Amino acid sequence: MAVARNFYEEGMHILEPRVDKRGASNGITGMQFPSYEWLVAGSYHLFGFHEALPRLLNWLIYVAGLVAFYRLVQHVSGSAWLGGVGAWCLSWTPELFYHGINALPDVLALTASIAGLLWFMQWRQQQRFHYLGLSFLAVTLGGLTKLQYLVVGFPIAVWVVRDVLQHRYSWRQLGLLAGYAVLSVGLSLWWYAYALQLIHTSGLENFGLEFRPATDLATGLSIIKRNLLSDWPELLLGYGALGLLLVGCWRLVRHPPVRHPWFGPGLAWGLALAAYYVIELRQMQGHTYYMLPLLPLLLLLAAWGAAWLRRFPKAKVWLLLLLIVQPIWAFARVGYGRWLHHDSDVPPELFNPVSRLQLEAATPPGALCVVGPDNSGCIYFYFLHKKGFGIEWPGQLTSTTPSGQLYIASCIAQGARYLYSNDSTSLQDPRLQPYLEQQITRVGAFHVWKLRPQPKASEQP
Repeated sequence: MAVARNFYEEGMHILEPRVDKRGASNGITGMQFPSYEWLVAGSYHLFGFHEALPRLLNWLIYVAGLVAFYRLVQHVSGSAWLGGVGAWCLSWTPELFYHGINALPDVLALTASIAGLLWFMQWRQQQRFHYLGLSFLAVTLGGLTKLQYLVVGFPIAVWVVRDVLQHRYSWRQLGLLAGYAVLSVGLSLWWYAYALQLIHTSGLENFGLEFRPATDLATGLSIIKRNLLSDWPELLLGYGALGLLLVGCWRLVRHPPVRHPWFGPGLAWGLALAAYYVIELRQMQGHTYYMLPLLPLLLLLAAWGAAWLRRFPKAKVWLLLLLIVQPIWAFARVGYGRWLHHDSDVPPELFNPVSRLQLEAATPPGALCVVGPDNSGCIYFYFLHKKGFGIEWPGQLTSTTPSGQLYIASCIAQGARYLYSNDSTSLQDPRLQPYLEQQITRVGAFHVWKLRPQPKASEQP
């Protein structure tokens, strides 16, 4: 949200994403390709700044993903009914149901990857160039937005290799496919190399762009156990889709469809997803949305399980119950009631529009501020609409930097002029007093102080 607003206010150069916690710099740093943030900023230019627009945009992208997945399952299974089952299960997975109206770039990446695979299969069937072009754009967009979504290229690669061995392509088509592969992977890797360089140049590590496997075997096994026993049934899939998936997996083990055209591509897809899961295992500990790339393949298996249950009259009741459970569990697990009761998970002074505006108006626009304590490094900045230096933990203001200065003195030396804090204990620290010139206002627990540019020598701690 902050990056999107900064595009809107400071320039729409998509190669220059800016953050609020920027110190005295211009805020440009590396992150995942800011496709979603740039689209949100574009919507601000069209309709004016409104914080509902990112939710609406993400919801439209989410719905587009459901339509694409419906078409993909229909293509794989040859059944419109199973396409509906797949789209139904995807729409009611609690994680996606929740994030479908949140400002989460992963939803765009998921939709793009599903659409990219669908359009490739349509090109393969109909040989219309525009389908291949759309597939390339979608797969590349997914990989740029979140690199892990390039795994959708593995089933595509298996299809291509199989078709090459069967001499299905002309030399022109082979050239196009080679360009597709090189550019989609190359552009994604280039962006992340560029983003890492931006981080190195700016020193702003607001976004982490690295592999995060488990630190040791015991931790890894603990994460996997929690994912399988809690995260998958409760959040990633929902109990209804999990039931269908278990049926599909049982059928896969008992009667592996080795002759089905999708067996090889699906196996390659599954192995690639397994590798991604292990490489990013530490992220799976507290961020279920990192498992969203697994959903298309898991729900294809779930749709296959539904197809098997449908064959038996007595099992149709179970099939119906599993489908009904999906929306019921999604509503129950997500718990939208907490939003209706204004359980905002942010300080009330920042959530309430009146007090939020009072705090924002207390200091001049563009003035560098010290803000916190907020270990996210972005929430307080965003709601206050300020930029500058972050306080990550209580007591950091009077901690000593590597240069030997107090942190607050270092911020002032770099141009900080105001302090926003709701940490009353730190504000009473005698070591901080020489740096506080005048309290401008107090709103609830938040104090706003004008900082003294240079403490008197006699007052320095």
